Amino acid sequence: MSDGRALFEPALTKRAFDSIIDQVREQLRSGSLRPGEKLPSERDFAVQLGVSRNTVREAVRMLEIAGLVSLRKGASGGAYITSDNSDALAQGLVDGLTLANFSIADLMEARIALDTAIARHAAAEVTEAQLAELGALVEHARELDDPAEWPQRLDAHVAFETRLAEIAGNPILLLLQRPLLDLTSNVSLRIGPSIRDEIWQEREGLLSALADRDGERAAQLVREYLELLHESWLGHGAYENYEGMK
Repeated sequence: MSDGRALFEPALTKRAFDSIIDQVREQLRSGSLRPGEKLPSERDFAVQLGVSRNTVREAVRMLEIAGLVSLRKGASGGAYITSDNSDALAQGLVDGLTLANFSIADLMEARIALDTAIARHAAAEVTEAQLAELGALVEHARELDDPAEWPQRLDAHVAFETRLAEIAGNPILLLLQRPLLDLTSNVSLRIGPSIRDEIWQEREGLLSALADRDGERAAQLVREYLELLHESWLGHGAYENYEGMK
């Protein structure tokens, strides 16, 4: 049993499956259920909800797929509210954006808004050790100079962007960054390297701005780089070649 704060009502017959999921979500929003708490046992849950244990089992399975619940085995096993479902949330955003109708211009506008905010925050928070870590990530990407290594170099760029967002310290910015990076990477993989020396100039300038704790200069460098990347994509016919975007 849970600690008693979360009470569930009998599920509507026609929508028992949806009702269970909706109730768990509502209990989370209200704070009656919190991350790390255990749901009632399958038997007790079925009694509370007035449904079969099979219906409960299927609802819990869907909650697990959604990243809201994790299943544990053993003496203390059962269904627990997930403590950190950022991966599931980010993947949901990726899936939603993949199905949405948007242009590369829309994508780059969103990247600029988000990445400039990340740069400003990172400039205020970065430590000397983190600057060294970012510098090492830049050098690793620079070493992957063979055209055949483009996917690996792209991964290295993503690692730099992700670490910068982690340093910025805002978990929502980090969560929103992942789907935009995934979409950008998909375009870049299809087009291939479209700018070369400019990326290293931007990275070096950005590291310098971060070292100086100059958030505005860091944000401006990020903006200029992303605008240049967008222009290079236009020159490669990205609008015509990337399926799924208008």
